[in-house]
Amino acid sequence: MNPEATGAKQTANPVRGIALTLLVGVGGNVVVFIFLLTFLPILAAIKFIPWIIAFNTAVAGYSLIDKTRDRLRYPKTISALAGCLNALITSGIITTISIYSFGEQLLAIQDISLFVVVGLICSVLGTILAVKYFKLQRKQ
Repeated sequence: MNPEATGAKQTANPVRGIALTLLVGVGGNVVVFIFLLTFLPILAAIKFIPWIIAFNTAVAGYSLIDKTRDRLRYPKTISALAGCLNALITSGIITTISIYSFGEQLLAIQDISLFVVVGLICSVLGTILAVKYFKLQRKQ
């Protein structure tokens, strides 16, 4: 199936695709977290961060393959690194927001470690799903 027919835009430069995937993933994490802050207390909203990161990194792993297709030599490794970076950048932004808004850091090192592990696993799972999907599309 033609990528233009499915609405997918491939980038010529794989680095640009990775950067765009990271930007969209981190942006999605922050937007959903800020949305949760509108109707939940901060400590209740923090409990949802692993689920937010899990969903957004899985989508980012899929999007990475969708944007770069066969131009990445090691897609699972790059996706794992992108998932880790996504979780670390999101943790940094949330820590910065909490320090400037509340005067204290609300994320412990164990929380950030959990976010990185969740980001790594879900990003790789999203990549595996995308690879299998596009192989199936080529067979048809």
